[in-house]
Amino acid sequence: MPLLSASAPSRVGRHGVALAKFKRAGERTYLADSFFRVPLQLMRPNYPEGEYPAHMTLINPTGGHVGGDVLELEIALDEGARVLWTTQGATKVYKSLGEPVISTTKIEMGAGSGLELLPDPIIPYKDSIYAQETRISMAEGARLLYGESLYHGRVASGEHFEYSSLRLKLHVDYGGAPLLRDVMEVKPEESNPERMGLFEPYPYLGSFYVAGGADEALNHIAEQVESLLAGASGLAGGCTLLTGPGALVRWLAESPEVMRKTHFEIWNIARKTLFGREATPLRKF
Repeated sequence: MPLLSASAPSRVGRHGVALAKFKRAGERTYLADSFFRVPLQLMRPNYPEGEYPAHMTLINPTGGHVGGDVLELEIALDEGARVLWTTQGATKVYKSLGEPVISTTKIEMGAGSGLELLPDPIIPYKDSIYAQETRISMAEGARLLYGESLYHGRVASGEHFEYSSLRLKLHVDYGGAPLLRDVMEVKPEESNPERMGLFEPYPYLGSFYVAGGADEALNHIAEQVESLLAGASGLAGGCTLLTGPGALVRWLAESPEVMRKTHFEIWNIARKTLFGREATPLRKF
């Protein structure tokens, strides 16, 4: 995979770049090539679970993103590589004077590879503009677990759906064919996010994507997740199987505590089923 082009940053904001390429040697997954430019920064991989997966953390040493920032991330997993990717903290999107924060992620997964993509929540501050696009290309036999959550603002300051615009796009291809296209756009000033069919009484949104795996495993995940959501309080959600090898879970929660607990439990179900391991608390330092 070619290194990201180091194009000049815009007049407003910064151009953050991060590249990570992973390979497998025996049972061990290692970081074969990397590059970053602030406001994105890569920590060294660590191995709290043994030779795999390699745990990688993406950090933003500036603390948050402002309008005009452009963030580009590329991740590549060679055949059989296993990676758990997370962030050190929430994606905080500060007030914009007119330009958006643009975040693009491109992921290529080789045959038999496995990726757990578990970023911390997106928190759009008052008057912020955020546009995120993630494109994932999976070879046959690859497996993906991707969990994401969205908060309604800087709650400690009393913000509640006061951001200007938020757009999230996800494209997943499997074996060269489209598997999933998921697009969401929220503009609170144009349409009340709490109306029927959107957030309603629960302001925290969670999404969890499973791609790859056998039909039996995916059916088991869907059944277990549906049972979990049906028996929980303070949330509403459901799980649906895709026409290809995958499943989508989406839920709304009444609080950050309910969101985090549900996210962890869904990840645990999917992880045990596809990777044969219990979910583990993630290192954030």
